Amino acid sequence: MRCARSATRSIRALSALAPLMPLVWVLVLALVPAAAGVAGAQMLTVAETEALVRASYFEGMPEEPASRIGPAGAERLVEMLFDPEEARSHAQILLALGLCGSPDSMSAILAWSESLDGAAALHGATALDGAAALHGATALDRAAAPGGGEIDRNTFKAWQALPYAFGHLARFDGRAIVHLETLIHADAPNWTFRHHRGPRLRDLARRSAATSLGLTGLPEARRALDRAGRDASDARFDAHLRNARALHAERTREVAN
Repeated sequence: MRCARSATRSIRALSALAPLMPLVWVLVLALVPAAAGVAGAQMLTVAETEALVRASYFEGMPEEPASRIGPAGAERLVEMLFDPEEARSHAQILLALGLCGSPDSMSAILAWSESLDGAAALHGATALDGAAALHGATALDRAAAPGGGEIDRNTFKAWQALPYAFGHLARFDGRAIVHLETLIHADAPNWTFRHHRGPRLRDLARRSAATSLGLTGLPEARRALDRAGRDASDARFDAHLRNARALHAERTREVAN
């Protein structure tokens, strides 16, 4: 009888909670990622790093695990970035290098941007030999140097990711802001991708660079956006810069809170 009464009370308690069950599950689901984040803050292994950048995502590669890529994983990413067999993952590799903030990320990303000439000339068949060994702060408009040609889809996707890789890297390396500002003022690339060419490519590049500056929320990025606004002569791009400054202000508030 005692067991029966206990079971009855349990059923009544669950019945009383029934209307609240959706809220309970919302709270549980909200707490699980937080708990997982605390428990799983260790560095990703090389195998986990490879899996992260090779996977397909509907809403973009998740940033939190990419921020946990360690030195060994970052070294492997640099190798993959200059491996033609990994071309499908190059866009996400660039983003991951920016997010993890490895000391080698800047030289690797810049070296990849330099290799665009070779990719255009060879139609994406191979990257330039020794590109991963390049170092220093090189202007992004090297990608617009003579060479020309048509790049492939994977290279174009990686080129689109380039400004956002620099935006993520700006938290670790202030030179990334300089390269984003350079990209705003750079000439149009000399290569093409299908109907993307000349002014269309230049507009894509500078808009992405401005958005990336806004997403950083960094004071140096805001000053770069202000300088770009003073020099803007295109009304549509000027409107985009205003949106980027508003995005920067919103990001600054998020960081402050």
